[in-house]
Amino acid sequence: MACPHALHDRKRRLSARDISQQELIGLRLASHRLASPASFKRVDQAVQWFGAVQAQEYTHARWAVGSRFAPAAAVTDATIEQAVAKRKVVRTWALRGTLHLVAAADVRWLVALAAPALLTRTAAAYREVNLDAAAFRKILPAIRQCLEGGRQLTREKLFAELALRRIDTEGHRGGRIMYRAAQAGLICLGLPSGKQATYTLLDEWLPQPAEAPELSREDGLKLLAQRYFASHGPATLADFTWWSGLAAGEARAALEMAMPHLKEALHAGRKVWWSARLPVPPVPPASSNSAPVVHLLAGFDEYLLGYTDRTAIVDKAQAGKVMTPNGLFRAALLVDGRVAGTWQADLKKDALILRIAPFDPAVLSSRKASAALHEAAQRYAAFNKVALAEIRQDPAPKSS
Repeated sequence: MACPHALHDRKRRLSARDISQQELIGLRLASHRLASPASFKRVDQAVQWFGAVQAQEYTHARWAVGSRFAPAAAVTDATIEQAVAKRKVVRTWALRGTLHLVAAADVRWLVALAAPALLTRTAAAYREVNLDAAAFRKILPAIRQCLEGGRQLTREKLFAELALRRIDTEGHRGGRIMYRAAQAGLICLGLPSGKQATYTLLDEWLPQPAEAPELSREDGLKLLAQRYFASHGPATLADFTWWSGLAAGEARAALEMAMPHLKEALHAGRKVWWSARLPVPPVPPASSNSAPVVHLLAGFDEYLLGYTDRTAIVDKAQAGKVMTPNGLFRAALLVDGRVAGTWQADLKKDALILRIAPFDPAVLSSRKASAALHEAAQRYAAFNKVALAEIRQDPAPKSS
């Protein structure tokens, strides 16, 4: 006799239906809070919705969060920075060993969840620079000493103080040390010093209440999967495994635990999941009279970054113009949910000059498309509290 779990899994497979590319895009726009104004009241709510928001490019990360609010919410770049300054949102190395914005309530359990797989994956790189457990028994207390008392030090100043303690930070060694300190829950980023990031002690930056309940690893896995598929779905298990940085077995277990809260379908022959609370949007009729929906996505935006297969939203022939071999995700021009080019912003004398580089200029040639682009540009200008001066069209970028 088949076990109840196997019967449940078979029932799920039989009930799964195919969804089209248009349905997939419609659902992802809704999941990413790009299809309609979001109901977020606070910055940390928006960050928490995604689980974590990639933030190696801090300026783009702030727009990635701000673009998820309704224009009427009047969320600005300063609003995001204020949330970080007030320690509602923390910038630290989280998933995949990459800098992310994380809601303060989630920092410790999320870092602890991601650390084991990261440590396994980077073990050889640490050995190459002579960093082992014995070395860190000296290094981590030294970092604590350097930062105690609420100090926030730039990389250069912190490394100088570590050098006084005879700790070598030359070459790749310094970066590896900071990654390990963050994965151990020792440090996070403080307030920027000009354009430079600063490091500070997590326990001083964000003291943990004595009565704070601890989240078990199992509960953390389930919660992370729920948040990913709610904010990124429809997505595959491979997408979640890559995005989370978890070991394959743990990622699979996390999805299984989250499944009661998810819908399942097939897309291009692969299983995808998304939040059960999100209905399948109707496919709009193809019409040359309909106005396109234009978004200016941030660089490294989760809408593009958060998947292993991005062919549903960017043509393979154009992908190299947006995603470079060294891992750079350029700011993308989105038209009706698909990447149609790239963009840059130049700020001059409190005025914004938006430079767009569409793959095909015809996509924005109509009056309605031009109006939609202007509206998106006005929104970005308002986020930066400047006036929109001009929209310029550049040649399409070259594939990397």
